Amino acid sequence: MLEKLSRHIASEIKKADPDGPGSVAVLAYVIGIKLNWFTGLMLTVLFGWVLGDILNALLAFFSFVALRKFSGGFHFRSLTFCAVFSATLFASIPLIHLGHDGTILFTSITALVVLWVAPRKSEDLNPSGLDPYLKWISLAVVITNFIFQSPVIALSFTAQAILLLPRKGGEQP
Repeated sequence: MLEKLSRHIASEIKKADPDGPGSVAVLAYVIGIKLNWFTGLMLTVLFGWVLGDILNALLAFFSFVALRKFSGGFHFRSLTFCAVFSATLFASIPLIHLGHDGTILFTSITALVVLWVAPRKSEDLNPSGLDPYLKWISLAVVITNFIFQSPVIALSFTAQAILLLPRKGGEQP
């Protein structure tokens, strides 16, 4: 659904400005990423409201996004599925109670996974001067939770760390 909408918007933009920068495919890709992010955010708010904890659902969303920005990781093939699955995950995370020891354990495991495999190649990671430092930036992001000691952040970071792990048959699709 989001892919179809992004292609439609890209086609309309190209029709309005045929000489503008980028092909329909490139425009559709960029628009699709933006639509996915916005849809995920709106669904996180909606599902967080339904489950009774919008603020912690948003904390899960933004902490996941912060780590993902630098660490990369697996992508679902469907933007729509990604938005719905992610929002469901972010809204559900506040329902899980870890306690102090669980928070420290999950943060520690996530730090080890990030140290082991980050960054994973992803379309979200554009080549830049930061490339040699992405592992260390990702690790620094995770380590901040030793200060905050938030179970929501710990679980959100762990979910992102799972997406860093190699998939059966090699690299992620």
